[in-house]
Parts: sequence; structure tokens; C-alpha cells
Amino acid sequence: MGRYHSCLLSPLAIIPIVIGLIMSSTPGGTGVWANDVRPEEGHLAPDFTLRTLEGKTVRLSEFRGQKVVLVNFWATWCPPCRLEMPTMQQIYSEYKGRGFEILAVNIESDAQQEIRDFIKELRLTFPVLLDPDMKVTRKFRVLGLPVSVLIDRQGIIRAKEIGYHDWANKASRMQVESLLG
Repeated sequence: MGRYHSCLLSPLAIIPIVIGLIMSSTPGGTGVWANDVRPEEGHLAPDFTLRTLEGKTVRLSEFRGQKVVLVNFWATWCPPCRLEMPTMQQIYSEYKGRGFEILAVNIESDAQQEIRDFIKELRLTFPVLLDPDMKVTRKFRVLGLPVSVLIDRQGIIRAKEIGYHDWANKASRMQVESLLG
């Protein structure tokens, strides 16, 4: 795992998340999340629509019934994200032909060139989505980076990894393979 496990979000980025948690947990709350949305294992993953660096629109629910999806929240300034990305690329290359997709959700605003440089340097081929206002990040209640959410073909969250995770190790491969069937 190395010396980096995760990167915490800045206090200003966490404030709307905390307010949303409070509002959504109060009776009749109308916060950031609906009362029935639980981005936890065993629950349906919250749907979202984001754009790629190229401007293509991607909606999570479009993969339901078709693909196993790994949603990864990250930033270019996050050392554990940098360490984790090559392991994600390994499993993506190995399983994309079997119905596996990675959606790498970047949380930075006004960092498109840095993101492009990062992708080029690490030779990443999976889709990178932009969440500069962190609406999707808040929906998934992400407080630190990286966070990865493994979603089965029915759209159910099967695993949530907080901090660095080696997606190319034997246990991770077995987990992905079990969902691919």
C-alpha cells in the first residue's frame, strides 16, 4: 500500500457534503440526497450523468443490465490516485471485452489540461468523466480520495474501497470475475 492511503478533501469541499448528510437524514429533509439513496454495498448505485473530457455524455444507468462498472473518484494532485490508476488500467485492459467498464470521475475544476497530461503520462484508456462541481461526488458521499465503487450488472453496489486499492491483485480480479460471471 505504500505510505499513501488516501487524500482528504479540503474543508470547503466537505461542508456541502456534511450539510447534505444532515439534511437527508432529517425527516422530510430536502438535502443533496433523497432519503432513499444509499450509496452503500447492497443498494442501487445513485444514477448520474457526466461529460467526458471530449464532451461525450455518459449516464451510469445506461450500463445497467449490460456491464459491471467500477466508478473511481480521483484527482491529479492525489498521490494514492496516481498509484492506483495503473492497477485499474491493468484490469480494464483484461476485462473490458467481457463486459467490464471503468468510469474515472475527476473532481477538479478548471484542470482539463492537467487531466489530459495525467491520462497521457499513465497511458489510461478508460473513460474519464468530469465532476467539477462535485455533485456526483456528494451523491456518493465521498470525503477522501481515491474512492472506488464496484457495481454489478443490475446496478447494485457490491464493494466500496476507500483509499488506495490494488485492482490488479488476485483478490480484486476474483471479485471482478465473480461479477462478470
